[in-house]
Amino acid sequence: ARDAIGLSLKGSLVIIDEAHNLPEALRNLTSCQLTLPVIEAALSQMTLYSKKYASRLAGRNLFYLGQIRKCLVAMIQYLKTPPSSSPSAPDNTTSKMMSVTEFLFALKLDNINLFK
Repeated sequence: ARDAIGLSLKGSLVIIDEAHNLPEALRNLTSCQLTLPVIEAALSQMTLYSKKYASRLAGRNLFYLGQIRKCLVAMIQYLKTPPSSSPSAPDNTTSKMMSVTEFLFALKLDNINLFK
């Protein structure tokens, strides 16, 4: 963002007000929240895209779209499955923070290379 507006901080002293909020702000930069409606919408849009452009896509691209579909379906199934050992919150929602590796193992997707 600084580069886009030509702002350089080289040789500058940066003073941060409300620095006690900095660790949480930095954590939020590297995390995201996935909700069931967002994942269902992504699956729907990807399915429509695949159907519309299937004849134009190379086999390798269709394979990768299939892997994305598999991930989205697994996420939907995971989010629709009630937690087994932890009690639900009063409004029947739960939150859980996990690493990418833990997430992939929980969804049984550890055999998919997401970085290809």
